[in-house]
Amino acid sequence: MNNEQHQARIDAEQDAELDVSKALWIVVGFFINLVGILIAYIYQPNPSAAKLIDKSQEYAMFYTEAYKDKSRSIQLTYSAIGFAIGAGIGIIFFLASMAMIGSITSNF
Repeated sequence: MNNEQHQARIDAEQDAELDVSKALWIVVGFFINLVGILIAYIYQPNPSAAKLIDKSQEYAMFYTEAYKDKSRSIQLTYSAIGFAIGAGIGIIFFLASMAMIGSITSNF
C-alpha cells in the first residue's frame, strides 16, 4: 500500500467515524431487531463529494472503499448493540412475568 492509499484509508475511516450516527443505528437495532442488522449490513452510505475535491482518482477510489467499509462496520456494531439491548430488556420482562406468574400460582 503506497502512501496515498494509506492516507486515503486513514482519512476515510476518520470521516466515517464522524459521519455515521451511532445513536441512529442503536435505535434501528433496538426497534427493527435482526432486520435492522441486515439493513446495517446492506446499506452503504457514500462519502461526501466535497471530501474528494482536488484529490486524485486513485485517492478517491481508496477513500470511497474505505469509507464504505468503515461505515458498514460501525453500522453493524451499533445495530447489534441496539438489538442486544432490546433482547436483554425482552428477557428481563419475560423472566419478571414468569416470576409474577409463579408467585400468583403458588398462592392458590
